[in-house]
Amino acid sequence: MKTTPHASYGGGVVALLLACTFWGTTGMAASFIPGINPIAIGASTMGIGGLILGLTALPGVWLTWKNIGAIPLVLLGALGLAVYSTVFYIGMSWAGVALGNVIALGSAPLFAGLIEWVVDKQRPSGRWLIATAITVAGGTMLVSGRNFGEDGGGIVRDQNMVTLGIALALIAGFAYALYTYMANKLMKPSADRPQGIGHRPVISTIQLVSAVPLIVVLIALVIADPGQFANQPLAIPVMAYLVLFPTAVGHLLLAVGLGAMPASRAAVYTLFEPVVAVVMAVLVVGEVISPIGWIGLAVVLAGLFTLTTEVRSR
Repeated sequence: MKTTPHASYGGGVVALLLACTFWGTTGMAASFIPGINPIAIGASTMGIGGLILGLTALPGVWLTWKNIGAIPLVLLGALGLAVYSTVFYIGMSWAGVALGNVIALGSAPLFAGLIEWVVDKQRPSGRWLIATAITVAGGTMLVSGRNFGEDGGGIVRDQNMVTLGIALALIAGFAYALYTYMANKLMKPSADRPQGIGHRPVISTIQLVSAVPLIVVLIALVIADPGQFANQPLAIPVMAYLVLFPTAVGHLLLAVGLGAMPASRAAVYTLFEPVVAVVMAVLVVGEVISPIGWIGLAVVLAGLFTLTTEVRSR
């Protein structure tokens, strides 16, 4: 199979940070359409976005699907993406924009490293462990600096809602790790794929397969409550933004990053997303972060720098 050349490590890092910049705006954007079911938001953005990615890369999707050994990996990756797409928005809705983002994305590197360790027998490097610990600690500080009781927008949450939101965010983190691991696995050379598969066909195939159940879920939700979209004047522009930029463009950039490094390492870089999310939540949504939270934000950036210097020192 003819493959797309993978980016350099530096190019992969830049692509991931750009993707995170788009993803970090999802919570802020979703806050403008509070009357829409969070599952409907995830199903519509990832479902329609997945269709766009898949249908604009049909030759690559067909070649990927023809590889029998790739099918189980595609299906598992699509399962992870579909689960992530639905529970992530519920977690943010119940736990809050900042908290939901940090928990989901903060747990993803740990789950990705665990999957690689168990499946590939690939033990994480000492620098990766240190960088991940620093970054997750920063995320924890960031979370502790948030007011759990009330958002700037006046949404009051009890502790049970926050706890359930955190649990769903952890499920989203594992699902995201599964998605990125399977995508990275498809890009690597193997007995079935001597040259690996290019990053665009891989992501487009997984996205297209995951779009099928998500579109079904979306249709069911619209039939059950058609008024949720009609009563939201910003629904169309917000959904269009989420479909085109965080989903389509963002996941193409993710594909570039996964083509340049292991999933566990890429997942650490995606912790830049909560940094963007918190800044947007404070500036636009009106959430309040204490000084300890801002220190945590700086610690997250320090963790990402620690990971990057490992590669430069080799």
